[in-house]
Amino acid sequence: MPNTFSSLIPPQPEVLLQLSRLCQQDDPDTAHIARLISSDVAVYASILKVINSPYYGLSNQITSIPHALSLLGINQVFSMVRLIILRNTLSKTGRMERFWDTAQDVSQLSIALTAKLGLKVNQDDLYTLGMLHDCGLPLMVQGFQDYRDFLSNIQGYDCTSLQQQEVARYGFSHYQLGARMAERWFLPEAIVESIRLQPELIETLEDRIDASEKCRHLLSVLTLAQDISAEYRYYWRIQANDTNSRVQAALRFLAISEYDYLSVRESLIDTMQ
Repeated sequence: MPNTFSSLIPPQPEVLLQLSRLCQQDDPDTAHIARLISSDVAVYASILKVINSPYYGLSNQITSIPHALSLLGINQVFSMVRLIILRNTLSKTGRMERFWDTAQDVSQLSIALTAKLGLKVNQDDLYTLGMLHDCGLPLMVQGFQDYRDFLSNIQGYDCTSLQQQEVARYGFSHYQLGARMAERWFLPEAIVESIRLQPELIETLEDRIDASEKCRHLLSVLTLAQDISAEYRYYWRIQANDTNSRVQAALRFLAISEYDYLSVRESLIDTMQ
């Protein structure tokens, strides 16, 4: 095996470690935090772009990090910085535009679903999970030269069998790798749990696997968002063949009727197209 599990996970950049220490202080120095974020031009520009996007729906444009910190709070801005740095780190794999397009779609659809279906799920966690639910894929691409061919040769799959095939071939799955990376980068436990348990979604939602309620809610919304995204965008032309059973499990857990979901689904597909 040319790569070990741990060797594929990139370390946190020093700027993120410094921010983490500052944010965990009893009385965080917001001026110091703002200077540290602003010192990285790419992160600075990305933060302002995200904050001023329709996702936050702010009436006035935010033009500085101190303004963002005062408006959104230290924890939310830190979460955004961590996600941006993670994406920048994973993007070094190269030629992953379709991967990030799909992740962005799933994130936005997750947020839209909570609004249209009246779900009370933390939107920042949903957005982060949408962006990172398959974050192990770029790491597998980077670590194994044949991984793209491996995925391309799969003619329909369910998440469980995909994980089994990955483990048989590489020693671990991209779900396990993504969850470990999220854990090492100190993402919220429910997000780590959700990334790891995707292959056991139905068992998790039916309470046959121990998981937090927050994880179950995140996984349910993620599943519906993936279902909608799959209607018009395919990543490496892979489509799960167990989609219907996963969607039904998510709807049962969320206590949403299939009729209501299909109506919202059709509306969102029209909007995204």
